Formats: sequence, structure tokens, C-alpha cells
Amino acid sequence: MSMYLRTSIRLGPVRVGVSKSGIGVSAGIPGLRVGAGPRGSYVRVGVAGVSYRATGGVRRAERPAAGGPVPTPASALPDPGDVVLSDVTGKRAEELLPASPSTLVAQLNAAAGAHRIWPWVLVVSLLLVAVTPWILLAGLPLTLWIGWRDRIRRTVVAFYEVDGPAQAQFERLLGSFDDVCRSHSAWSTLARGDLQTTYQRKVNAGAGSLVRREALRRGLEGSAHLKSNIAVPSLQSASRSVYFLPDRILVRDRNTYAELAYPSVSVVPGTTRFIEDGAVPPDAVQVDTTWQYVNKRGGPDRRFKNNRRLPVMRYGEVSLSTGQGFAVHWSFSAEAAAQALAAGFVEMTRRPGALAG
Repeated sequence: MSMYLRTSIRLGPVRVGVSKSGIGVSAGIPGLRVGAGPRGSYVRVGVAGVSYRATGGVRRAERPAAGGPVPTPASALPDPGDVVLSDVTGKRAEELLPASPSTLVAQLNAAAGAHRIWPWVLVVSLLLVAVTPWILLAGLPLTLWIGWRDRIRRTVVAFYEVDGPAQAQFERLLGSFDDVCRSHSAWSTLARGDLQTTYQRKVNAGAGSLVRREALRRGLEGSAHLKSNIAVPSLQSASRSVYFLPDRILVRDRNTYAELAYPSVSVVPGTTRFIEDGAVPPDAVQVDTTWQYVNKRGGPDRRFKNNRRLPVMRYGEVSLSTGQGFAVHWSFSAEAAAQALAAGFVEMTRRPGALAG
């Protein structure tokens, strides 16, 4: 799997290019293009064979107010069979964000917090059409132009230069994503609760615990707010997204980004048995069967009608955690995906050096 290492990136009508003398920005249409640079503003940061140049000025994001409960308390989570589910995702990005975040994270948070202006321009233009239809001649082009400006304001462009051992390690991580992306299904576990009573286990197919999970999207597209010349392995769910860069891990919760150093993160691979009541992934291994409602001996409870036989599947699992309280738990229908991801991640933790920028 290629790292890309492109020399230019397109943002709609805007092209951002990098050269030895810096970063240049140009915009226009074929045959007519205006630009700025390469003496424009950029930031260059590097550590252990990895460096990047990021467009935009250096801005510091204010630290969000700390304290209070985790935003997804157990009381707000579903509790089938009166089972209490506890949040297992640890601290959120706003709690991990230091008082003085790095340049890259500060720019990403500024981009994520920038409001879109084009919808308001469009609404005003449509309202003014009632006065004179000719307003569309100016309103629509203006809306498109403002929309492009919004996209640029909400995007950070980072050009990475990766060489030496750092390049080999990052390429191994990218290689692990071949298996991760080929896995038919993947999930992020948000909450877990042990079944305490016989009744709870009986009405939940004899399981020992219940989990709340979300579908996990896998790819190399990176964050919507980050454009880069390299592939960015990404694991994204509705609640949390994690992006693997050559020099750091980015965590996104809603519109807040935080970063983690690879050596600070512990990885634990493994397997888990899961009772499926929906579609069975074709690449998963079935290890047993059970019933939707079971008796004390594990057989079907005859008192329940339409008691379905359910498959027990074995999935691969990867957990990441830090001493700061961050935690993610991913499971994959293909065990090989979890093993490959864990191995690729371990390689990244072995690189000396710390975060820069």
C-alpha cells in the first residue's frame, strides 16, 4: 500500500503545492490560475525522520472547560434486561487536550470550529429573488465562492516528509490496513455490562455480558479537516474517530481534536466470542450456537415462542489505552485484521522521539 507522497493537493478550485522553497497556493480555472507563495505562511515540524509543513498561521486553541461527567453516562445508555452498561471509551478529546496544544492540533480545532457561511449567503440570495430575479446572477456565483472559502478555512493542509526507519515503520502500519479494510465488518465498543442474574442471562441468549457498539468505517482518507500528501489510516465511528499519522495519533470527538504519542499508547490484541442476532459476516469463524432464550442447562427455553438458534462467532479484537484515561476497543469479523493492526501499531511505538509541533 503506497504512502502517496504527492507534491500537490487540490481543494476544489485551489491547488496547494510544496517545493524546496516552501508552500505555494494557487486558484483558478484551466488556462487561468493565480497564486501566492512559496514564501507564504507555513509551519515545518519534524522528529525522528518525520516532518510536515502545514498551511495557515500558528494559532493556539483555547482549552475547553474541564470537569463534569463523561458525556455518555451509563444512565443514558440502553439497558436491556435492566443491565447497567458502563462507558468504556475513557476520556474524551476535550479532556485530553493540553493547555498548549501542538500547532497541528490547534489548527485542526480552529478549522473544525469555523462556521460555514455559504448557507446564509444562499438563503439571503433566495429571499432577495422576490425583489429582483437578477439577484441570482450575483447570488449563485457568490455562494459558490463563499463555499470554496469555507472549505479552505475548514481544512488544514499538511505535507509530510517521511524517510529512514520511520518510513519503513509507517509503511508496515499501512500494510496492516490491507487486512483491516478487507475485513467484512468492524465495530467500536462504547459500553459494556456484565449480566448478574439468571433471568438476565436467560433472556440474553446465555451471554455473560452485553455491549453497545457502533459500526466502524475503515479507510485511508483521513479527517475531513485534514488534507495530506500521504495516506492516513483511519478508524471512524459515529462517536469517535482515530487517525494514524507518521508522528502521532489524532483523536476526534465531535469537533475537538487531541493527539497521542505512539509510545504512550498500550495495545492489547485478542479475540472475543459474540452472539450474533443479525447478519453473520462471511469471513468470521463460528465456534458454537445458542438460543435466543436459554434454560439453566443452556438449552432452549420452551416457554418462549419463536425461540431462534443464534450463532456464536469469534472476532478479532484490539484495545488501545493510555495512562491519561483514553481507551478504544475495536473488533473485526476477520481475526487476521486485528492481529495485523496490533502488529503494525507495535512497530510505530518503537520509534524513538516525541511529538513535535
